[in-house]
Amino acid sequence: MQLNRAGLADKSAWEAKGYALPSFDYETVKKNTKENPFWVHFGVGNIFRAFQCNVVQNLLNAGVLDRGLTVAEGYDYEIIEKMNRPRFKHSRYFKSKRNR
Repeated sequence: MQLNRAGLADKSAWEAKGYALPSFDYETVKKNTKENPFWVHFGVGNIFRAFQCNVVQNLLNAGVLDRGLTVAEGYDYEIIEKMNRPRFKHSRYFKSKRNR
């Protein structure tokens, strides 16, 4: 299992391990976002990934949105080139469950 487009194609392997995968068509959302962007966020840190990305992911899964979120980073180009560009399209978000 690899966290990339090819790896995500095998949905059953991910779901068997307990991962929830996007329920929207990635290519359609990508196309719609490029053609008509509507939300730009400046700054691509961990808070962005944990909150704004999670909100958009949930809205896309629910069918409320048909476009994604565009992010811009101007602070540190090395972060963009070495960390975000190779990995950003496929991030994981973990929500802990409390045991009662």
